[in-house]
This record gives sequence, structure tokens and C-alpha cells, in this order.
Amino acid sequence: MLLAVDVGNTNLTVGVFAGDRLLRQWRLETDPRRSADWYARALKCPFRKLPALPDAAVYGSVVPGLDRTLESALNKAFGLKASAVGPRSKLGFKLKVKTPGQVGADRVLNAVALKQLVGAPAIAIDFGTATTFDCVDSSGDYVGGAILLGPNSAARALHEFTAKLPLVKVRKPRRAIGRDTVECLEAGLYFGYLGMVREVLARTKAEMRGEPAVVATGGLAPLFLKDLPGVRAEPDLTLHGLRIAHQILHHPR
Repeated sequence: MLLAVDVGNTNLTVGVFAGDRLLRQWRLETDPRRSADWYARALKCPFRKLPALPDAAVYGSVVPGLDRTLESALNKAFGLKASAVGPRSKLGFKLKVKTPGQVGADRVLNAVALKQLVGAPAIAIDFGTATTFDCVDSSGDYVGGAILLGPNSAARALHEFTAKLPLVKVRKPRRAIGRDTVECLEAGLYFGYLGMVREVLARTKAEMRGEPAVVATGGLAPLFLKDLPGVRAEPDLTLHGLRIAHQILHHPR
């Protein structure tokens, strides 16, 4: 079995694969202050309900300060040396951008998964701490995209950088005209964010050759999908990118 860890700014998303099948996934808080021993226990605990321990591990990270801790945790928990996937990994496609070394691991992994699972050309919208648009051209190469402030990050910013605005949960309100402060925030966050995503998507599609398939992934993707016609869900896109990357790196055809 393969243990795949997607290290994001807010959470570690952990998945266990048997071949191509995702058996289980869970999330852990991203906190570089926690020890390798803590992460080792948190990673190993769910395996009590699984038939076997992993025999390989792979991770992609956008939090460099956690990388050594995670590698140590995987070694402590399972005796494994984890493979790291990032912009310098040889994955069978080009990064056609100005600074390839600066492309986040999550975006590389989404591109891998797009090419293998969705086809090319394609666009992935990943709703995370930051929402990213990742584009793969008709040759299967990564050509860039866009980065937006994530919905939850926007909600926290409104709360933290104002004196009186409360922290609200991002949800779809019944109406655009709020009748109190909370309703106004909910309307602005949801409909404002939806409009931003639609505009970026429309311009992105117009700049790409061909008719790209569009998929959405990340924790808040289900909230917005009903209002994004033509976009389908790929909830575990980044984890599958890790699985595919591990296959390419260690079992090339």
C-alpha cells in the first residue's frame, strides 16, 4: 500500500492507496511546531482499521518548514523513506512557465492528475487556503494559471483586519441582500467569490487553445460546484496526483 501526504498551508491531507484505489483519507492540522513523534502517532493511528501498513510513502509540500518533520515522522511510524514530489521531479511533462522552480508542489500534482485522469487540455480549480487555477495544454504540459485568496482566508481577513466584523462560515446564502452584518458578510463572501471564480475561469478558457475540460477539487469545491456549470468534481485530484507521480518515478513503463 502507498501512503500519500499532501501538505497544505492549513491541513495535511493523507490518503492510503491499494493500487489505483483510494482506501481511506483523513486530515491533520498543518503545524510546523508539532514534533515528528506527534505526526508519527497521528499518521499511524488510522492503520489500526486497515489490513496492512504502507510499504511506500510519497508527499508533496507547500510548507518547507514541515518537510523534515514529516520525513522523520514517516520513518518513525513505518520505517519508510518518503519520496518528495515537486517542480524539479521528472514526471513526463514540461512546466512552460517563467520560473518553473517556483511552481508549488500541489500545482505540479494537479497537473499530473489532469493529464492522466482528465485528459488535455484541462483546467483544475483547487479551493484551498489559496484557490489555484492550474492549466494543462493540449500537449499535456503545464502552462500556468492563477492564484486567488481562498474563501476561508477571505473570511478570516475580514475579521482580523477590521474592528467589528465577526468571523463567519462561508456558505451559500438565500439572498444577495443581507439584513444584518452576518448575512451581509455571507452574501459578499459567497457571491463575490463565485463571481471572481467565474471571471477568472472565463478568461482562462478564452486564452487556451481547444476546449479544456474543467474540474474542481479542494475542501470548498462542493459548495460552489452547483453554480459553476460545466465544471465537474474531482475531490481527490491532488492525492491521485501523488499516486501517479510515485508510479512514474518508481515504476516507469
